[in-house]
Amino acid sequence: KHSNNNMKNFFLACLVVTSVISVTESRKIKRIVTKTSDFAGAGTDKGANYLVVANDWPALFQESNMNTCSLGNSACFISDLDDTSRNDREQGKLDIFQGTLLRGCNNFTFSNDVEFIRVTKDTEDDWTFDWIYLEFSDFTHVYCGLQTAPNTINTTTSPLTIMCKNQVY
Repeated sequence: KHSNNNMKNFFLACLVVTSVISVTESRKIKRIVTKTSDFAGAGTDKGANYLVVANDWPALFQESNMNTCSLGNSACFISDLDDTSRNDREQGKLDIFQGTLLRGCNNFTFSNDVEFIRVTKDTEDDWTFDWIYLEFSDFTHVYCGLQTAPNTINTTTSPLTIMCKNQVY
């Protein structure tokens, strides 16, 4: 009877270790949440391009990487993050982007913590936002925002590099 309990404990321990390993190995981006600032003119009808970057600062400055998808496991690129089925990026609103809207970042597996997001915009239509939030499959979250929030992006201020802070709940 004693050896049966030991065997059960051993299998339970193996199950827990396997679960922890599979969670830590699978850090896939699941959704991006944005918060448009709450003042007149903060919203935009145009999308924005995002480069979600992990632990690879040089990738931020390689424009060619944004179009060639040669970012490896350190970063992914979303071209024109915009939900055409609804009016997103409106004054004071939260927007959730997930699934195929994430384009090259949909289920992208990051090898390191996300430390930066680079936001670009190629239209004069300003978008002013408070923060950008990333959610991952391993139940971690990343909050990205500037100390000087709100942040305005357009062709003059583009690209905008934002520091991120990893959070676990």
